[in-house]
Amino acid sequence: MCADVGCRYGFEGMLQAIYGFDREPLDCEHDDVRQCLFRKPDDVLRELDVEYAHFYVDFVILCSFFVVLRAGCYFVLRWRARVH
Repeated sequence: MCADVGCRYGFEGMLQAIYGFDREPLDCEHDDVRQCLFRKPDDVLRELDVEYAHFYVDFVILCSFFVVLRAGCYFVLRWRARVH
């Protein structure tokens, strides 16, 4: 589960950082619309089902996950050092 949390929120945050924040449409060399399926960044976010994700929420969750995991490791190592 821990790996799933990191992957999910990391993936959502990365996509929001790249394709979010009202990015302008990408360049397309072809005149045919069918060859430029993901010209609009909103289409990419919609297709990957992260159009309603928020960058700051992903960032806060990843940071708090990092802090909780570090604190947990610290206390377990401290406990193990005291026992032995």
